[in-house]
Amino acid sequence: MCQILLIDDMQPVRHAIAATLRKAGHEVVETDDGNKGLEIVSKKQFDLVITDIMMPASDGTDVVFALKTANTGPKVIAMSGGGAGIPAKEALQLSTSQADAVLKKPFTNEDLIETVSGLTSN
Repeated sequence: MCQILLIDDMQPVRHAIAATLRKAGHEVVETDDGNKGLEIVSKKQFDLVITDIMMPASDGTDVVFALKTANTGPKVIAMSGGGAGIPAKEALQLSTSQADAVLKKPFTNEDLIETVSGLTSN
């Protein structure tokens, strides 16, 4: 079981991902904003942070860079389906060099669990 922080501004997507992760036995904390996510990480230790890249209040690239710059932070999965005229591939390119893994939305539950397992297995 892993401690996972899930950041996504779209509630239905966030809840669906969280449900899949919980069903796989993980503990999940959810938030809808990158700034809130960074605040949560500063108060609690996580094994993994999964963040959407394109969010209105705080961009997910800020989250990825902040966590990876710390060098002591959790593993990070960046995810995006694109938006506002930006394809998912371009949105994810900014985070690829920093994130431990990327997922292009939509992705399957199997892809999610496989990616999480690959990053959190000891």
